[in-house]
Amino acid sequence: MAAHGDVLLFRRRSAEGVAVIALNFGAAPASVSSSAIGFSNEVLLSTFMDRQGEKVEGVLDLRANEGVILGPHQDD
Repeated sequence: MAAHGDVLLFRRRSAEGVAVIALNFGAAPASVSSSAIGFSNEVLLSTFMDRQGEKVEGVLDLRANEGVILGPHQDD
């Protein structure tokens, strides 16, 4: 989808739907606008294992060397 500086974004499609993967390869935090991601999402998994279920609207803040998998927001 996109690459800028140390941040790489890409989509994976499967029969279950679409996931967005955001990777920050840098030693400094980075931010990605939700418009770059394409739609509102929910964090499914983070390399730090502490963000599951976090809603992403507006901006996704990535910590240094963090990767997240985002999936479509699911209302309960």
